[in-house]
Amino acid sequence: MPFLVGDRVTCNAAKVLGNKHAKQRYGRLFKEKELLGDVQRIDGKGRSVKYIVYFDEVATSKAFSARSIRRHSTAAGGNAEASIPTAISISSSSPNPPVEEPHDQESNDVGDGSSLSCHGVQWKVVDGIVEDWRSSPQFGTHILWGNDVEEVHRTPLDYWKLSFPSQMLPDVISWTSDQLPVGCPKATEEEILAVFGVLYSLTRTSEARRDLWSTKDGLFPAPRFGERYGLSRDRFEILLRHLSFCSALEATGDKWAPVRRLVDGFNERRIQKIFPGWQLCVDESVSSWRGKDGDFCSDGMPHVTCIERKPKGVGCELKNCADADTKIILQLEIQEGASIMANKEYVAEYKLAGTAQLLRLTKPWHGSGRAISADSAFASVTTAIACRKNGMHFTGLVKTATRMYPKKYMDEVEFPELGDDVTLVANVEGHNIMAHAWGDKASA
Repeated sequence: MPFLVGDRVTCNAAKVLGNKHAKQRYGRLFKEKELLGDVQRIDGKGRSVKYIVYFDEVATSKAFSARSIRRHSTAAGGNAEASIPTAISISSSSPNPPVEEPHDQESNDVGDGSSLSCHGVQWKVVDGIVEDWRSSPQFGTHILWGNDVEEVHRTPLDYWKLSFPSQMLPDVISWTSDQLPVGCPKATEEEILAVFGVLYSLTRTSEARRDLWSTKDGLFPAPRFGERYGLSRDRFEILLRHLSFCSALEATGDKWAPVRRLVDGFNERRIQKIFPGWQLCVDESVSSWRGKDGDFCSDGMPHVTCIERKPKGVGCELKNCADADTKIILQLEIQEGASIMANKEYVAEYKLAGTAQLLRLTKPWHGSGRAISADSAFASVTTAIACRKNGMHFTGLVKTATRMYPKKYMDEVEFPELGDDVTLVANVEGHNIMAHAWGDKASA
C-alpha cells in the first residue's frame, strides 16, 4: 500500500544520516537505530516516486523510495486517517508576548480519566467550553485608501492599483526593456499594464491564445484583444517572453530571484494598504506549473511540489495568510525546498516548520491580539504557545503534530451520540490552552 502525506514511517539511521554521522551520534548501535518521521511531500509518479520524509529526532528531511521506509504502527492502533478530528485553541489574559513538525502520536497519557499527563503537560477534563478566554477586541477589516474619502465609488481597476506593488513598476519596465532583443523598442508603462490585463483575461477564457486577437466575427463577437488592449499579438508575445521582475545580475545569484521581488512587493503592499480584521487564516496554495523542473535542468522552476490531493497539485507551493472577513490574501511565502526552508526565521527557536511558517506569515500583526486559525499542517501545542508568546491567539486542527497533546485519550474516548464532544484544559508556560474533540459518527 503506498504511503500518503502525513503517514508516520521509520527508516534506518544510517540511511538518513550516512554511516559516519549516524555512528557519531548513536555509537556502535547505529546500524540498528531506527528513526521515526513523517511523509511531508510526494514527488514523482509510478516507479520514480520519492517520499520526502522529515525525521523528528535529527531535524532532517530526505527523499526515499518506498523500499527504504516502513510504515510505523502507533500504540493506539489503526490508521491515522481514521483518527477523530481534534482541535486546539489557546488564549490567556497574560500579556506575554523546519524542518517539518516533530510529531509524536504516542502520547504518554496516565491518570484516572479526569486528569492526565502528556509529555509533561497536565491536562484536565472539563464539562465543555464554558468561556472565551480572549480579552482582545473584535474589529473589522479596513482598506487604507490614504487621504481619499472612503465613500467614493471605486472601480475594479482602483482596487487592482491599490493592491499591486506600484513602487516597483518603473523597475519592471527597465528590467524588461533590458532583456528585449537589440533594436526592439523599449517597454512602456502602458504596455506592461496591458500585458497584465491580457494575462488576467486569459484566466477567463478557454480559447487558444493565438485566436484572441482575431477580428472576424462568427457565432459570437471576435475577442479583438488588439483593439481592446492597444497591443498587437506579436508585441504581447515578445514582452511576455522577456517580462522581468529582477535585474539580470540578481538572477545569477538567486534561483528564485525572477519572482522574489514580486512576492516581497506584494507582501509589503498588503501591509501598507490592508488593515485586517481580528481573525486571520493561515493555509497553503499551489500555483500550477507545466514548465520545466529545476531539479533536472538549469532553466526550470527551482522547486516543484507535487500534492496529489490538490485539483492541480503540480506547481509552486505557497504558504499564505488571509483575512478571514474579506478573504483577502495578506502574505505569501514561496516554499523553496526543505534545505532552504530549514534556515528560515523561527525554525531554530521552535524546531517546527509549521510553527515557524505561521509566525513568519503573521509577523506584521504580532502583538495585535488577533486570532489565527490553521489546519493540521500548522497546528500543535507548540504553535499555540508560540502565538501567545507573540501576542496572538490560535485555533487549529491537530492530526499529527501531537507532542504535549492528549492524542491517545482523544482517540480512545467514546461518543455515544453524533456530535458528542469532550474538552480538556491545561496550562503551559503560564498560558491556558484547550483541547477539544467531537464525534463525527456515533460509536458502534
